[in-house]
Amino acid sequence: MPPTRPAVPSSHRDLDPLLLLPIRLFVMCLLADLHWHEAAVLGNILRIKPHSVSLHVERLAAAGYVSIRVTGRRTKLRLTPLGLDRLTGHVTALQKVASTAAQLVTTRQSAPRSPT
Repeated sequence: MPPTRPAVPSSHRDLDPLLLLPIRLFVMCLLADLHWHEAAVLGNILRIKPHSVSLHVERLAAAGYVSIRVTGRRTKLRLTPLGLDRLTGHVTALQKVASTAAQLVTTRQSAPRSPT
């Protein structure tokens, strides 16, 4: 009897296309405490230029995931409740996808190999 292969999960539908870029995912993770954070500090942590931070944050803000507050020259960011919800769902879906991938690899590695 051939080994049972795990079903491919439907969790790919739960992946948020906006968060598939690692930089956006990392920005969201850094804001997960729902406190205000300076954009410049996030850029330093992620080692990306301020312009790049701005481009990604604008996309997240347009989707309603991040709030932006500008005071003088400082830009502060905070995750919205919607953003936290989408981040949580995305990370959960990623975990399911990774788990299924690991099962597929394990199943494949343990399958008998035909002599060549």
